[in-house]
Amino acid sequence: MNCCGNKRKEWMNEVKSSNHQDMTEIVHDTLIEDKPDRVFEYTGKYSQTFTGAVTGKSYQFRFRGEKLKVDYSDAFAMMAERDLMISTERTGATGL
Repeated sequence: MNCCGNKRKEWMNEVKSSNHQDMTEIVHDTLIEDKPDRVFEYTGKYSQTFTGAVTGKSYQFRFRGEKLKVDYSDAFAMMAERDLMISTERTGATGL
């Protein structure tokens, strides 16, 4: 008695013949492209450079009130910095 009518075997052949890596790259790239950079404002007294936790990019804030665009993937780590706050501004920031 065949319970699945060879559907499982057909499905496995289909899975083996498809290229999952290409699909994974497409989905990953799409997700990254949908995430905009964030603008951070520096509230510290002296200039300071922060290094992005994910990208490794350097973000140099030279004075209090300076606003820089920060890569989306680095933004979550930057939120933990006491001298940085997310700005409501989306454009017009310097940097990057």
